[in-house]
Amino acid sequence: MQIVIDLSEARVHLSEPGDFRRFSVAVEGDGDLEVVVDQSGIGRVQPDGEHVVIDLVALRALAGPYATDEWDQGLADMVAYAAGKGWVDADGGIVAHIEPRDEAG
Repeated sequence: MQIVIDLSEARVHLSEPGDFRRFSVAVEGDGDLEVVVDQSGIGRVQPDGEHVVIDLVALRALAGPYATDEWDQGLADMVAYAAGKGWVDADGGIVAHIEPRDEAG
């Protein structure tokens, strides 16, 4: 699963919502990542600038029609795995690393 943030369009969407074995944020375009993340409500950029803490309610909303009971279980399993690795913050958000992505990729 990957959250794609298009800074040029100030748009956020979810790619591969059924893939619970990976989780990241892809950033493309030009703009201010913190502003787009804040405006979208998806979460917050960590001070290191290399990770975004993703709000699980916002993530479920991004999943749209994919967010079935089965999807919820997959998300819960992914969050449990991430928590065991220290990738869940105190507020329950899941920490995703940022992967810059070029326009062609």
